[in-house]
Amino acid sequence: MSDMKAFEIHTYQSGKWKIDSVFDDRDLAMFEARRMDDSGRYSGVRVIEEIFIEQTQQTRTRTIFRGSKVEAENAAELRKSKQVRQQAQQNRARRQQEDAARRHRAQKQAVRKKASPVRLFYISLFILMLAGGMMYGLYYLQAGL
Repeated sequence: MSDMKAFEIHTYQSGKWKIDSVFDDRDLAMFEARRMDDSGRYSGVRVIEEIFIEQTQQTRTRTIFRGSKVEAENAAELRKSKQVRQQAQQNRARRQQEDAARRHRAQKQAVRKKASPVRLFYISLFILMLAGGMMYGLYYLQAGL
């Protein structure tokens, strides 16, 4: 039993990789891929080697050729995505610091409101005035009957 090999040429079109052709011969696939890459018709060309192992019924794949335009575009996209990730990480760290400061201020303010003796005095005065008003009202109702 021998392993079966196939070589697929993929082209990058409209933002997607598409299978253009399949070869049994590696040299022929590489020649055709280089020709397609040199033509400038596609923004990307790659050759994928697929090996089917009959004993284990598994397929292994690996890229054996990438067109030069794809490498330049991939490098540019990689740099761009790295910058975006760094910016997002910085923004996340800044937001976490702001949230921590905001929570600390809110907690400090909540403690200040609870512990104020002036606030306790005004609440007690309000309750006493409310009770006095109710007593006066009850007295007035009783006298009117």
